Amino acid sequence: MIERYEDKDIKIIWSNERKVELWQGVELAVIEAMENLGQIAGGIYSRVAEILSSQPIDLDWWLQREREIKHDLNAFIDERLRFLPPELAQYLHKKITSYDTEEPAFSQMIKHSIFWVKKHSANLEKTLTEMAKKYRYTIMNARTHGQEAELQTFGKRCLTWLADLKNDLENLNRAETELKYSKLSGAVGNYGSIDPAVEKEALRILGFEPYYGATQIMPREIHAPIAQALCQIVLTLNKIALAIRLGARSGRPIYQEPFSKKQKGSSAMPHKKNTISTEQIGGMANAAEKFFMMIMGNIPTCEERDISQSCVERIAWPDLFHVVIHSLKTMQRVLAGLVVYPDNMLREIVDSRGCYASSEAKELLKKYGVRYGLGAEDAYRIIQLAAFNVFEPTEEAQCLRENPPQSFEAANELLLQFQETPRIKPISIQEIIRDARLEASPELEASELDVQRWNEILQKIFQDPKNLEHWNEIFLPTYLLKNEAKLYQEILGI
Repeated sequence: MIERYEDKDIKIIWSNERKVELWQGVELAVIEAMENLGQIAGGIYSRVAEILSSQPIDLDWWLQREREIKHDLNAFIDERLRFLPPELAQYLHKKITSYDTEEPAFSQMIKHSIFWVKKHSANLEKTLTEMAKKYRYTIMNARTHGQEAELQTFGKRCLTWLADLKNDLENLNRAETELKYSKLSGAVGNYGSIDPAVEKEALRILGFEPYYGATQIMPREIHAPIAQALCQIVLTLNKIALAIRLGARSGRPIYQEPFSKKQKGSSAMPHKKNTISTEQIGGMANAAEKFFMMIMGNIPTCEERDISQSCVERIAWPDLFHVVIHSLKTMQRVLAGLVVYPDNMLREIVDSRGCYASSEAKELLKKYGVRYGLGAEDAYRIIQLAAFNVFEPTEEAQCLRENPPQSFEAANELLLQFQETPRIKPISIQEIIRDARLEASPELEASELDVQRWNEILQKIFQDPKNLEHWNEIFLPTYLLKNEAKLYQEILGI
């Protein structure tokens, strides 16, 4: 991974220094296991361990030796043997193959990397929890298909993000349980030279259990779900990032990612606050998917072993972890500094002209219209017509739509007119339906007679004060959002 996106902790875990340290730990565990089982004389393990620990691994020597023999594990063994007398050298890498050494070390690197993923995820979970509580009563329009839908709170929006992240981490935890297995079962996995008891004891020392069914290597089916879970975390972060990007669009943003005092949003346009951090997460998601697919492609192996998997894993695994943690840290920074505009959220609600309550309005008309012969289809069409009515363009606006300006001078004049036009409180479906002021629309099929009948029925419905009181109530957040408390109870336990 290039320095711009790498994480220092992941870099250390997947470094050559850490890898050979872990290899040495596996080699020593095998010697300790043989001694514990009485297969070699007592005291050999402590003597070998003392010598090797007192002689730091010479990475330059090791790498030079690898260039000569084209085998990194054997080059490592040769580097270590330099310091062992003949009577002890015979016990290093005794009766095992290279991937007996490498597999437990590889799993340890994945485990250590997952630790940091969980740590950064915990920070993000905490931030989302705090946001959900802070904005529990900050109302906003939800959107489906890019269209304004029903009311929700921004706190609830944060809860949905939190629930997704928690689900991703549960998937990661389940996948990680398979890392309890590893192997020391020889060149083709059938204990051709090593005693199964030595495998079991050495793996116990290292914190693993034997996997019965390995070839020369562990099956990559065990690792693939971990890569999928990691990729899924980044995809979830990208879903959050996309929501922030959409909410930050110019005109009336409802939230924006943090923008530092010396930051530049655009080289050409000084007014801009480009969503660079959340856009970057989109790119990271693309990268995560590709690394995941590389790891999935490692499942097939040529009979008991071939080298094609090794080159992929040297790249895909550390880079996938770099991408995940970079994305988590970026999203943490974005959400911790997110600039939220409740005023613009309220303006969006007002400008939706009561349509946020269209579903409840439809159900209420179905209920109270039965006695007047108003069917379910009628109720739907009344709400639909009212929504079209409230967004019907003014005569001036319609004229402009049909006759766009024919010169920039005319455009200048129009712009000035619009700038000087005072803002008028928009009429809503609440008022049109309550006051029985539906009008036929050329965009809908309902005839003048249909509209006349509907208005007559609406007048009858809202002559009843109780019906009128209920009607006005369904447009209030206290009515529409009362059940969001269930989400807070189930997700946060409050």
